[in-house]
Amino acid sequence: MPQAFTKQQMIISLIKDIQRDIADYRQLYALMLKQHQCYLTFNGKLLEQLTTQQQPLIDVLKQRSQLRYQSLQNLGLPISAQGIEKLHNVLPAQLQKQVQQQWAQLEIMIKQCHALNQRNGVLSANFTELLCQLYEPEAKSRYAFPHLMQD
Repeated sequence: MPQAFTKQQMIISLIKDIQRDIADYRQLYALMLKQHQCYLTFNGKLLEQLTTQQQPLIDVLKQRSQLRYQSLQNLGLPISAQGIEKLHNVLPAQLQKQVQQQWAQLEIMIKQCHALNQRNGVLSANFTELLCQLYEPEAKSRYAFPHLMQD
């Protein structure tokens, strides 16, 4: 039977996980930048490798996010930015600023990865469409419905 964590252990775990998430999001962002280049250079083989490398990172980040959710819930804090703010307020003064900066950095990394993922999604759709046109020229007619675009 697993032992229950004390509140202090949960807070320490949350802080360490934020630091780990920052490192993992940096790594994910670097892979996504390489992925972006692969779409621009039509490098499908490397693209597949990068996607395979990204999945374990995404899985770990998702798992830590779920643990953070559970920890905040177990600490009786709201599952929101307000919960994190309340957590900051109970930390010793020397640790408050550091954790606030790390949380802000994590939020920035998440937003950057999300934005790059959106751009890569557009490139992926374009890449797929181009490949279809190259390898299945008749596919163009399957997706073209000019009669729907008429006034």
